[in-house]
Parts: sequence; structure tokens; C-alpha cells
Amino acid sequence: SSSIYPPSTSSSTTHTRSPTLPPICLITNVATMIYTLPNLALILYIISFASFHASAWTLPTTEVTSRNDFIRRMLIDAPCAILLTTNTSPAHAAPPFAVMEEEMGYFPVTDERSGETVMVPAKAKRQSTDQDIALAKYLQSTGATMYGAFWCPHCSRQKELFGKEAWKYINYVECAPKGYRTQFALCIEKSVDGYPAWTFGNGKSQGGEMELVDIAKMSGFLEKKGKKSFDASLETGVPPLGGGACQ
Repeated sequence: SSSIYPPSTSSSTTHTRSPTLPPICLITNVATMIYTLPNLALILYIISFASFHASAWTLPTTEVTSRNDFIRRMLIDAPCAILLTTNTSPAHAAPPFAVMEEEMGYFPVTDERSGETVMVPAKAKRQSTDQDIALAKYLQSTGATMYGAFWCPHCSRQKELFGKEAWKYINYVECAPKGYRTQFALCIEKSVDGYPAWTFGNGKSQGGEMELVDIAKMSGFLEKKGKKSFDASLETGVPPLGGGACQ
């Protein structure tokens, strides 16, 4: 059969290359299998591959490389490529959803039945204090509600102020049409035009982000539990953004 390499000037001599694994390729495999210096292993393999195959085009003019020799060469190099492409060393890049949650405060989820994509707000990360939990439970028991939107940074900070343990007691209503478990119609009915928006069980309401001590005052928590029941100086690790609302 015809050779896939450039023909030589003489057909009297056949050059046969040994199918022995090149030392540099062996080093590459070892480096890859022990999962150390994966970038160096890749560089070594590229150099090995390039030098090993480039020689096929610079053989003496009296030699011919056979098709069988080429096939053997492919069988030799294949394990190198497979090992490099199946390296199971830990990835350094964060998953896309985790990046979105960290940077934007929400991430998309697709409903398998309807095919609709909705946005889920990120969970609170800050640990709640005992007074945060006590306030949240009081708000729940008195029927307080916070209206918000998944994309609103002030809503995200309000959630962080309560912390992950206390937030689960807050009655939260999602107003964005694309938000997870949206109650858009209820928000329209309540004339909510900014986020976050609070309504408290004592009939009072307030728009915009609020510090927890202010929520404790307006909701009647301090009046019922005592003025010393909430100490703002104990609230540490809160995010820097403060005050304001999303429209």
C-alpha cells in the first residue's frame, strides 16, 4: 500500500522504527498518573509528540516509513494522550453556578417538567446570633412579611443581616416574575414598588433595607421583649452595603 509519508528517492531500503515507548513519553505518563505537576506533564507530552513525529518528515532520503510503522507509532502515543485527557486531579476553576451565586447573589434552575428557567436567590452565609433568631421568630409569630426580588442587592444584604439560621423563620415573598416561587400577582396587589419592603404585624410598614435594631423597634419586638433584648453591637460580620432600596 502507498505510504502516507513523503516518498523517498530510493525504495531499496525500509526504515523500521521500534515500537518502544520513548523515555520522555514514559516520564509524562508517570507524572500524569501520580497527579503531580499536570501542566509540566502536558508540556512534556507536547514536546515528545512534536519531536517524535517531526522526525518522520526528516528521515534520510534512502529510507521509507511504512504504514505499519505509522500504526505502531499511534499505538505508542495513544496512552500518553489518554492519560493526559483523563487526569482526575482537582480543578481550580469554580463551577459556573457557584460563580454566579457568589458574584450576583442568585443562580438559574430549570424546571424539568415545564422547561422554564427561574432564578434562585443565594443562601445567607453569615451565622445568626441568638438575638437574630429571637427577632426572626417574633416576626414570624406576628405575621411580618418581607417582599423582595432575587436580583436586588439590598434584599441580599437584608438576608445576610439575619443570617442563615434566622432567615428560615422570615416570611419572604418573591416579587420578580422570573424568581423562584414568585408571587408576582400578590406583590402587584399589595402595591409593592421597591425592594425590600416590610409589613409588620402591628400594621406598620417600611420600604428599603433596614438594620435589625430598627426592625426590632418598628415591629414592636423591643416593646414586648424589653429595650435590652437586642444589642446592635453584637452584630458583627455584616456586609458593607447599607441603606436604600431597589426599584
